[in-house]
Amino acid sequence: MAAVLRGTSAVGATVVAVVGFAPPARSLWVAVAVVGLLLWSFLFTVLTLGPKPYPWVYAGDVAVVLVLCLAQGNLVPADVLGASAGSGWIDMIAGTGVFIAQFMLRQPVAMAAAIAIAAAHAAGAGIREASVVLVLQGLLAAAVMVLLRHGARRADLALSEKASARASAGARSAARTDELHQQRLLHDTVLATLTMVGTSSITRDSAALPQRAAADLAVIEDLRAHPSTARTVAHDPAPLDVALRTVVVTHRVGLRPLDIEFDVPPLDLPHEVVEALSQGLAEALTNVAQHADTCAVRVTAGPAGEGVAVEVHDEGRGFDPSAVPSHRRGLRESVYGRMSAVGGSARAVSSPGAGTRVVLRWEP
Repeated sequence: MAAVLRGTSAVGATVVAVVGFAPPARSLWVAVAVVGLLLWSFLFTVLTLGPKPYPWVYAGDVAVVLVLCLAQGNLVPADVLGASAGSGWIDMIAGTGVFIAQFMLRQPVAMAAAIAIAAAHAAGAGIREASVVLVLQGLLAAAVMVLLRHGARRADLALSEKASARASAGARSAARTDELHQQRLLHDTVLATLTMVGTSSITRDSAALPQRAAADLAVIEDLRAHPSTARTVAHDPAPLDVALRTVVVTHRVGLRPLDIEFDVPPLDLPHEVVEALSQGLAEALTNVAQHADTCAVRVTAGPAGEGVAVEVHDEGRGFDPSAVPSHRRGLRESVYGRMSAVGGSARAVSSPGAGTRVVLRWEP
């Protein structure tokens, strides 16, 4: 606004000065004043619209206005000097100078500049209504700027509080996500081993027990070394088929081997989605090995809308999903929870004696 005021007032004042030229104005004085004003206005506009503020520019603008006001006896016609209202081109420059000072300078310096301009205007053309108007303009502009700055401070405070609340909510969400991720890892490893020991699926003398215990301890050590296991994963594409095949061929210590039919075409998805799908598949296969009473499993994947669906199907003894106790976290967290965390979904379709079909879906 300051740049626009200075630029437009300089051009307008130049037109008025040239068109309305009359004695006692002196042509040389007017020519020098007009050229100097235009040059200064150009420099003022360029610096004001630049990348950083220059306080000396605004103090310099007040100085330029003071000089023009003091010299207006040689710059404006006699009838303008005798008029009560400010109608000359110097009045235009003085008025905009008062406003610019209020916009760009801090109080009380800004108001002092307005009073100085009014005093210089009175000294150059005599005390009249125009000088008083300049003081009133300064008071009104100062009041507006006080209100604007007060509103800006309140807006900044509100935005800062909102940003702080968002950051706190994000931190709580990240902590919760990290907690759930760690719980899922512990369920898939340590708790699974303890369950197998408790149900005598693995005995104290079993050679599989030390192997599972060592693998579980490695998971715990990794969690201790890297507490933020839910750290942000890159969204770069990753091959889903490779990740799922790795899960399929991985030896599940202490569990019966599975005869898995694998039919997954090459497909790239975001890394975190591939991780969720592969971990969900691993839990589904673990459940088959532990509970399905069958070795035959079929793992397939294919398009589903704009995303993908991964299906794990067995012809085992099945179960009633509604009868699963609330404290059992296998499907609820290790499968459903993981898919929900990446914006996907999962469901298990099963009934006693009819096998089980687990479907993992994700769409962008």
